[in-house]
Parts: sequence; structure tokens; C-alpha cells
Amino acid sequence: MVSVVLPNYNHAPYLEQRINSILNQTYQDFELIILDDCSTDNSKEIIEKYRNNSHVSHIIYNEINSGSTFKQWRKGIDIALGEYIWIAESDDYSDETFLAKSMYLLQNIKDCALVFTQSFIVDSQNKIIEKRNSQISDDQYIKSSKFVRENMLFWNSLYNASMVVFKKELANSVNWERICKMKYSGDWLFWSEALLSQDVNLGFINENLNYYRVHNANVSNRSQKKGLYFIEGFDISTLNAKRLHIKRDKYFRQTWFDLCIKYRKQFNIPIFTHIKIGMLFIIKQPKVIFCMLRYAKLKLR
Repeated sequence: MVSVVLPNYNHAPYLEQRINSILNQTYQDFELIILDDCSTDNSKEIIEKYRNNSHVSHIIYNEINSGSTFKQWRKGIDIALGEYIWIAESDDYSDETFLAKSMYLLQNIKDCALVFTQSFIVDSQNKIIEKRNSQISDDQYIKSSKFVRENMLFWNSLYNASMVVFKKELANSVNWERICKMKYSGDWLFWSEALLSQDVNLGFINENLNYYRVHNANVSNRSQKKGLYFIEGFDISTLNAKRLHIKRDKYFRQTWFDLCIKYRKQFNIPIFTHIKIGMLFIIKQPKVIFCMLRYAKLKLR
């Protein structure tokens, strides 16, 4: 059985579509756990419509906002009865064959512990604004250590939890305390720790079966503009490099610098955030001081 964990906070405009896209899956062996983190909109009104649905096993409303979606992840996984977990973010939605195709690989690839698909990026009106394809090999499966080395060292290729189904046992090896302290990159750390805990196979479905929504109230958008990708991500990258016995050499530092420049342009990160990022880099790894100098040079052009 799959336990579908749906953490929600103030996503009432998208909630009905999200829940219906879960209930209408062609694969029907699942329970649905709905967790609301003290929403201030009319989310509760929408959630209550589904209370008597046979798939809904839990509806839990927090009386105080937890301040972390990753705390909600942990709560949902802890009470899940299924062998497999799908964290279905409340503002996304999915193709009706998402679970069926994911479970086929999980049950038919030897030692497969996680499956992910490609995603469409959609706006608040369900308009597709990007067909985002992960830059990985065309193989149907890949070893987890190789995947982290090639796809999780400098960025999070599992960028949206809604595109992933995984074995619950993977969550037993992660440091929840550290993950729940993160504001943005807790999922990156979660996947990294889980996948490096044991060398399992990952299944890959080269179809866009997930719809990842980007909108003004989206936590990812706000966090990216604050530079949290770098502030939190540099630590995760360093931890992954250490686990994989990768030297944090000139290539490592240069790659981080190039990513900073790319995202500076994309999200128009302000100068004070650059300084904060640079100072953290210097404190954590003194050899990257050249990044600070180049920030200033580029900003003054």
C-alpha cells in the first residue's frame, strides 16, 4: 500500500484539484493522510468535504503553525501504514497514471527504493509554463550513490516531492532534527541522506506525470529570492561531498560560484544577500573568498 501524505498550508485555491488528482489515480491501493498546518484561509472547509472518503485515513489540523513543512512530512511518515510514501504537495497535481507507473517500477526493479518522474511547471491557472526534464541518463534505473554524485551534489534534482514515490524505510536513516531546521532545502537534505544510507536502485519514468505549481504564495519562490538555496545548500553540498569522498577543490568552489551568478540573475538577489552568502562561504570554507570579490565586481558593473 502507498501512504499519500498531503501537507497543506493556505493552499485552498488548489486543494480540491490536488485531492481529486490523488483520489482519481488508476492505482487505488493507497491511504490519504491530510495534514493542515493551521491554515488561515478556507482550507478546512474544503478538506472536510473528503472526511468520509474511504481512502482518507487521517485528517489532522494543527492548532499552532509548525513553521516547517518538513515537520509535517515527518508527522505524516510516522503515522503512515503503507510500505511506500508519496508526499503530495497541496498546490501541485498529478496525472491519473502517476501512482500506477511509479509502483510498477518499484515492484519490478530489483532493490528499487525510489521512483521519480518528469514534471510540467504550471502557473496558478494550470497553464503549462515549462516542461522541466531532469538532466539524467535515459536509463530506467540508476544506483542511488551514482545519482547523488551526478545529480544531487550542487543542486536538488528531486526538486518537487510530488514527483517522487519512495519506500518508507528510507526515512528511517535521516536526521530529522537537522532537516526540520531548514526553511527551504530540507527536501534536498532528506533525499541525500536517505539515498546515501544504502546503495539502492532508483527508478526513472521519462514522462511528465507531475504538475509542479509556481505562484506568488509558493514557499520555493520566496526562499529562492532570500538566497536560501545557497545559504542552506552549500552545507548540504559539503556533506554530500564528504560522504562520497569528493575533494572540495577548485572545481567544487568554481561550480558554486557559477551557480550563484546564474541565480543572481534569475531571482535578482539583492546585494546584502550576496554579502551574507559570501560571508558564510568564507567562514565555512576560507578558500572561496574569491567569490566575494567577484560578487562585488559583477555588481558594480
